[in-house]
Amino acid sequence: MLESHSRGWLVAASVILLSACTGGEQGTQTAAQNPCAANPCAANPCAANPCAANPCAVGELAMKVTQGDRELNGGGNTAEQLIAMGEELFNDVALSGAGATACSTCHTGGYGMMNAGFAEPYPHKVEMAEQRAGLSEVTAAEMVQLCMVIPMANEPLDWNSVELASLTEYVTSLQEGFDPSMAGMNPCNPCAGNPCAGGNPCNPCAGGGGN
Repeated sequence: MLESHSRGWLVAASVILLSACTGGEQGTQTAAQNPCAANPCAANPCAANPCAANPCAVGELAMKVTQGDRELNGGGNTAEQLIAMGEELFNDVALSGAGATACSTCHTGGYGMMNAGFAEPYPHKVEMAEQRAGLSEVTAAEMVQLCMVIPMANEPLDWNSVELASLTEYVTSLQEGFDPSMAGMNPCNPCAGNPCAGGNPCNPCAGGGGN
């Protein structure tokens, strides 16, 4: 009697498991209702585009470069001292991931590749920030961090570092001598000759440039 009862229990359990594995009606409804059931990145329309930025990485990049309530640490230096240190860092190739590119490599003379919007006080809109990180506007410090991660191919600077404070102060100081008529693309712009440019919505270089 006990053996028969156990056998019946096993049969019932097998039916339940088989129904779940074969997509029984209830299991199908649960999967359809689960918003996490399908990976939104699985059908990436840019997956086959060698020039594309993965749209699923946008949120991760935004988290890396967003300043929020963090205040910069000038280390007790005056604005003039921070600007001087920032100018040195602006020309330092050691900041790049490969150790071969400086901020001034593309921003020649301080203004190369700067769009007309660079004349506006921060925070303001920057195309690269909007396209690559989904940010409608950025602070000067966030723009420095974006440049560290994207063109410089490195990690963001420590938010509490004097390096970030000095680079931010230097970039802000450049605005004083900037004339919107100076805006234009720099010949060193790696996106200028991008064979994938030309209206491709997945192309991160389609509206390149920084400010």
